[in-house]
Amino acid sequence: MNYIPITDQDEKDMLALLGLKNIEELFTHVPAKLNRDLALGEPLSELELKKHLQELSEKNNVLKYFRGAGSYLHYVPSAINHLILRGEFFTAYTPYQPEVSQGTLQAIYEFQTLICALTGMDVANASMYDVATAAAESMLLARSENERNEVVIANPLNPQYLEVLKTYAASCGFVLHEGISKLTDKTSCVIVQQPSYHGSIEDLKQFSDKIHEKGAMLAVIITDPTSLAIIEPPGSFGADIVVGDLQCFGNGLNFGGPSGGFMAVKKQFIKKIPGRLCGMTNDDKGNTGFILTLQAREQHIRREKATSNICTNQALNALASTIYLSLLGKTGLRNVAMKSYHNAHKLQKLLEVSGFKLVDGSKPLSAGQKNADNICHETRDKSFYNEFLVETPVPVKNLNAKLQDHGFLGGVEVAENKWLLCCTEMLDDKDIEKFVETVKSVK
Repeated sequence: MNYIPITDQDEKDMLALLGLKNIEELFTHVPAKLNRDLALGEPLSELELKKHLQELSEKNNVLKYFRGAGSYLHYVPSAINHLILRGEFFTAYTPYQPEVSQGTLQAIYEFQTLICALTGMDVANASMYDVATAAAESMLLARSENERNEVVIANPLNPQYLEVLKTYAASCGFVLHEGISKLTDKTSCVIVQQPSYHGSIEDLKQFSDKIHEKGAMLAVIITDPTSLAIIEPPGSFGADIVVGDLQCFGNGLNFGGPSGGFMAVKKQFIKKIPGRLCGMTNDDKGNTGFILTLQAREQHIRREKATSNICTNQALNALASTIYLSLLGKTGLRNVAMKSYHNAHKLQKLLEVSGFKLVDGSKPLSAGQKNADNICHETRDKSFYNEFLVETPVPVKNLNAKLQDHGFLGGVEVAENKWLLCCTEMLDDKDIEKFVETVKSVK
């Protein structure tokens, strides 16, 4: 495909249509202090450029990571980046022609299977744009089922997710209420984050019973799905919809993206789930093959009758997640979860001795519980997984500034004296102990 730039006459015609004299007038809204030439220096050869970039990278200060709040620093096995480059996956982006897309389709099928196994749900799609839009799509799915417009946000939600929900609500005619006490016979669905934004593990059984008594649906957001290796899945508590983030499964932080989301539902909602679904079948010779199925629900056929306008997926991120879960298996994923869990609880105990009070109802497991095996059965105690909220004796900004000077990225400032901290398997005992020592030095 040839690149054909616009002609001088094209440029004049466009400027005339806009009522402008020259291209520069397109940028008059840019502040003058930003409208300057970049000091890039003389052109460099590839070898010189690589050396220059190496020198720049050596100035980086790699921090020990004690922050979560939706983005989690988990180890990404080196095999992932090699495997996602294999030729089997270099098939058509849109796998509508199964005869030339078997690699992509099989990867999608395996991804769906793994998500169902983790969440305890019947059906999963090929992935979503991200967890926030997946949560918003839950509202649309629920309304298509019960024709109600009121949505209840049951517990502390990640503020970024809440903003996306509000955007959908404003444009799609939903009314959002915060707090499970707002549940009524007019409620379409209740959205619960598990664990909550403040880290506490919720009693989904209690939520589920109350919600279904009112004829509403339960949608659960799983921010860090590594937790599902040791926490009983939402499907066990009657969740109707489960959405989550793929970032922790083989997708690095990468300065904020890209990531991906997933959605899983009960079987009766299979034709209403947005995005793609991949199925396994046999061809006329009896060979196993993979195809996209139930496409009639997608917007490219149903148009204005579709539940959602999403019919694509985050294929590369979902592939990385599939490889990650396949490499680790049940034991490996459980090891990641247990290490994260124990690190967080060690940090919380050390901080508590130093005057940092656990807040928002979150509590460590009871003394009689020797491990996290039954964490899901102790939700009345508001246990936490790898994230927790503490009240600080000094302003959080002072703590984070001091920590950064000593090579740590501190937690999120929820309020002036409320600190959301997180631990993953990437930390060890020395990291945690040094972190606490630094915190104690802040006056």
